[in-house]
Amino acid sequence: MSRLRSGIAALLILAVLLQSFSLLSIKYSTLHEGLWSLVLLLVALGFLAVRALIWQFALKRADITRIYPVTALVQVLVFAYAVVLFGETVEPNNVVGLALMLGGVVLASAVLLNH
Repeated sequence: MSRLRSGIAALLILAVLLQSFSLLSIKYSTLHEGLWSLVLLLVALGFLAVRALIWQFALKRADITRIYPVTALVQVLVFAYAVVLFGETVEPNNVVGLALMLGGVVLASAVLLNH
C-alpha cells in the first residue's frame, strides 16, 4: 500500500509541475508575437493534456479529498516563477496569502491522513 501511495505522490508532484509549466508557457507566450507565441501556447496545451491524463490516473487510485489539496502547490510554484523569472515584486499580502494557502494544505492533509 505504501508503494501505491508513493507512486501516486510522485504522479501528483509531476501533475503540479506540468500545470505550473503550462502557466509559465502561457506567460512567456504573452511576451512574444506571431508564431513563437502560438508555439508556446501549444506547448502549454501539451503540458495540460499530459497533466489531465496523470490526474485521471491518480483519481482512479485515490480519493479526491486526499489528493486535491496538493494542487494548491501550483500557486507556490507560479509565485516563485513570477519573482525569479519575471522580476515581479513581492507584496506582503502575497506572502500572507501563500502562507494561508500552505497552512490550509497542511491542515487538510493532516485531517485526511488521520482518518
